[in-house]
Amino acid sequence: MPVIVTGASSPAVEALANQWPGSHLLDLSDVVKRLEASASAEQPEAGLSASAERLLRWWRLYPDHVLQVTLSPALMAGCEWPLLSAWGMTASEQHDLLALFAQRGWTREVTLMTRTRHCRQCRSVHLNYIDVCPRCRHLDLVALDGLHCFTCGHVDRLDHFMHDERLVCPKCHVRLRHIGVDYDRPLESLACGKCDLWLVEGEVEVQCMDCGQLQQPGELIQQRVASLALSEAGRRVVALPRKEGMPEQMVGQRVSRAELHHMLDLLVPLARRHAHRHLLMVMSSGALPSRSVASPLSASSPAASLSAMAQRLTSLLRDTDLVCEYDAGHWLFLLPHTPREHFADIARRIKSLTDLAEDDAGLNIALEMHELPSERCTGKASYWLAQLLDDQASGQPSGKMPSEAEA
Repeated sequence: MPVIVTGASSPAVEALANQWPGSHLLDLSDVVKRLEASASAEQPEAGLSASAERLLRWWRLYPDHVLQVTLSPALMAGCEWPLLSAWGMTASEQHDLLALFAQRGWTREVTLMTRTRHCRQCRSVHLNYIDVCPRCRHLDLVALDGLHCFTCGHVDRLDHFMHDERLVCPKCHVRLRHIGVDYDRPLESLACGKCDLWLVEGEVEVQCMDCGQLQQPGELIQQRVASLALSEAGRRVVALPRKEGMPEQMVGQRVSRAELHHMLDLLVPLARRHAHRHLLMVMSSGALPSRSVASPLSASSPAASLSAMAQRLTSLLRDTDLVCEYDAGHWLFLLPHTPREHFADIARRIKSLTDLAEDDAGLNIALEMHELPSERCTGKASYWLAQLLDDQASGQPSGKMPSEAEA
């Protein structure tokens, strides 16, 4: 159930509520729609714990909400996520749950609050840093003053220079009368009360205040404490089921962004080696370039318009072609082993499909066609493909197919 606060806000309110004064307005009709759709949604993965399924259901209802974190010095973990605490989860359970989400790439950091260090044994944040003797590892270190004899250069502890309440160098036996003339005082040093070792500084050990474990600072477990939101991968996991009338299975192979990157990393080098040609079609929403295949298409949102148009384009695909909903503003279609001479025919068939929607009104759909490989397809596909989409969005030349295929 959504929690809406109309009075004064506080950190606890902002962590637990879905709307509070100064926050974005919550669309209750959209929440109800998502609540009804989530009841029939399939679980994203088998084997998830009940707490993981609960957090996914919560983010399905409120995909834009940020999971806030607060520092809690009284807890062994040093921090907590108030929403998860309200669900009855312990600090360790919260850490394990969010570590699982981060490992699968479902979350992203919004605001980094701090970094904490934890005991390697019990994961407590209650740590005590102790200087110990490097020889016997004892912690009884006493601060001592040292002296530097100018006559012979001898440096030693102050008590070693004391003879009959006078300062006498134990090496050259010269009496030291005036500081700055006969001697000076170097940096403060330490003496071990157990083995009598004289040292400039001790070695640091860390003792856990909860379990007593001794460890080196480099052995501590570091943790980033940050508020969290859904990543692009997480949004795909909690996405609502498709509307009725939209076939669940498209023609062609439906792939994720990572799978498309992997396939391009394989196909592009092979195409260069064996003189193959592939076609990459990029469909986006917004203002249309002058040479883009375009058609107005009505939809309730840009994402819905792109999804509807993508469904129409699948009638042109083969079973071996790849379809990817790359992000909220782009659909990508990869047609392997498609020669250049077929591009113009494909463009005409796409134009005939878009003409069917001329009686609709709404968002413009732009489609660009790219021949692979090209000069810009160097390095990882995740890099050059992002550059290609950025250039397309800014209207810069992006290595499209020849003009005769852009009819």
